[in-house]
Amino acid sequence: MNLAINSLSNRRPNFPYTTPGLGDRTHTMLCAYQYSKKHNVPVTIHITSDKCDKDHKFESWNQLQQMIPNVNVMVWPVKGLSEKDWRNYLKEKGFESETYFYSDTAEFLPLQSNEGIDFAQYLKELPCLEPIDCSSSFGNIPEKFATLQFDSTDDMRGAEGQKLIKLKEKYESEGYKLITIGGKSKHKKLRESLQHIGYLISKADIHIGADSGMFHLAQLYKPWNKIHLLKGSFLSHHAQRAIINGVTLI
Repeated sequence: MNLAINSLSNRRPNFPYTTPGLGDRTHTMLCAYQYSKKHNVPVTIHITSDKCDKDHKFESWNQLQQMIPNVNVMVWPVKGLSEKDWRNYLKEKGFESETYFYSDTAEFLPLQSNEGIDFAQYLKELPCLEPIDCSSSFGNIPEKFATLQFDSTDDMRGAEGQKLIKLKEKYESEGYKLITIGGKSKHKKLRESLQHIGYLISKADIHIGADSGMFHLAQLYKPWNKIHLLKGSFLSHHAQRAIINGVTLI
């Protein structure tokens, strides 16, 4: 199956959709994998060049392809096309592509077309993938621990200062050893290697954090109720979907 990832935003008119965050790229791969698993077919994701226009984006797409089976990514040297022109471009290149929408969070995505695959049905249960084995990098893992990420590029989603201290105290009082992953981690591999981060998330009792990149990585390895999501002042369609499907809400 060939999946054409939106060229333009579903929320802002005539604005490009560039998968700006790691969460966007991980979510795209998750949707493709869930479809692949359900229908027992490989999926090729087709993306416009502005979704891969920075080194860190390129690197994360590559890492995710190593972590998620049966899903590949093809990048095309076009951008800013309407959805119709984008799919026609792929057709001219020999690829009949599918589009997609989300029926569960339509109010958050006013510009979506409601055509193609309804990905909402594929996200009710998460895949709990087997991670790439990175055990040699960690030594003894605590008996009871949680992965943690509360930093976000969006101030309305994360936690810092006294709020973060109180959240950490809450979980430490419940017996969890807390291991920070993502940009605030002190360990290079837990900042830069998605494979290592994914391995640690898979071994943790729970993942705790904001609606950010690590929240989406956790969806590859944890069921909804083992992900603890901070309810920020802004709810993305991803956060709203998580609430619908049974995420543990902080």
